Amino acid sequence: MHPIVSIGTSHHVAPIEFRERLAFSEAQLTQAVQHLREAHQVQEAVILSTCNRVEVYAVANSMRSNDAIAKMLVEFLSCYHRISPESLKKWTYLYHNLEAIQHLFRVTTSLDAMVVGESQILGQVKAAYDASREAGGARTILNRLFTKAFSVGKRIRSETTIATGAVSISYAAVELAKKIFNTLEGKTVAIVGAGEMSELTAKHLVSNGVSNVIVANRTYERAVQVAEKFNGTPLAYDSTLNFLMDADIVISSTNAPDYLIRRQPLADLMRKRRHRYMFLIDIAVPRDIEPDINKIDHAFLYNIDDLEAVVTANLKDRQQEAARAEQIVTIEAKRFYDQLQIFQVNPTIKALHQQFREIADSELQACRDKAALTDQQAVAVTSMTQAIIKKLLHNPMKNLRYAVNDGNADHAQYVQALQELFALDVKDEDPKP
Repeated sequence: MHPIVSIGTSHHVAPIEFRERLAFSEAQLTQAVQHLREAHQVQEAVILSTCNRVEVYAVANSMRSNDAIAKMLVEFLSCYHRISPESLKKWTYLYHNLEAIQHLFRVTTSLDAMVVGESQILGQVKAAYDASREAGGARTILNRLFTKAFSVGKRIRSETTIATGAVSISYAAVELAKKIFNTLEGKTVAIVGAGEMSELTAKHLVSNGVSNVIVANRTYERAVQVAEKFNGTPLAYDSTLNFLMDADIVISSTNAPDYLIRRQPLADLMRKRRHRYMFLIDIAVPRDIEPDINKIDHAFLYNIDDLEAVVTANLKDRQQEAARAEQIVTIEAKRFYDQLQIFQVNPTIKALHQQFREIADSELQACRDKAALTDQQAVAVTSMTQAIIKKLLHNPMKNLRYAVNDGNADHAQYVQALQELFALDVKDEDPKP
């Protein structure tokens, strides 16, 4: 069997300084894949490079030992990025065969991600696979492997809830807003202050349907700068809170020492608004919004602790679902590994059968020419010859398949011996979708 090997690093094992040095730019991917195949005699390769991980998946020659393959991949990364082999060994991990398959499935399904259940990694793996395939790096085996990885990712997202529930403060705010308003389409959000978190939250709200953005700040020029990012409306902050007249959602994040949004002015404003719902998010420390505002009808106030409680609960739910997903990955990886081994043995079995049939056909033709066999006799001799071939090959082929199914490490040597002893012309099968 051609070994599948993965070498890489991620946020789990290496600091960002090392990951930056090991990263491949989009422009480098094609060249790197081609270099790996040509200079290091790797048959297939896919390189995945994101902000959190850099990984190389390779299919090597079946005659190479695991140690030789590992050394070859370390040399490739060391030469390409001019990083010492010692640093690579310190900050990278190495997986072979079943472990490499299972690791890819965990990566693709986001079980190995910084935030379990995030969906971005699936698109990143698909992009890496497409780039490597265009460069000639992904062929028979890696085509099958990555296609299966995407299928497992889809299965986990359909059979578990690992990707549901907000697991960041900004997404928790979006989740709560949806519960209050049912839909965010056409709603208006007001940002009080110009903090990074409030901007991020507003960005997520806009991507979920909020159509209008108001930015209020004591420094009007700063309000203009932030409003431009959302094609929004800048307004000057005033204690009467009139700038919130049209706001459905309010996000406040400033460094003010005291409350900027107080109960009485907001109660007056709510009456003018005829008590239209208002959702207020206070992510400032110290708080910007007076807690008693929650006593105003149709005003819903959440502070950063409330949002963190939502995130914690959702993370707990995701961890429970992750355990189910891990079981699926383990089963699917073992099943794929077994199928792949049989898949790689089949060309040898077919080539051996083909060789025996060709020899038999040739000898039968010579026999018919010499012995002047009748058609009935020729059919009988052909049938007998085919039965002999079937019986001769039955036990060797049965035992070879048993060796593969039982995980016998010697089966690769059996295949190699058959290919060499019978001088077989083995052609790899085309991958199936």
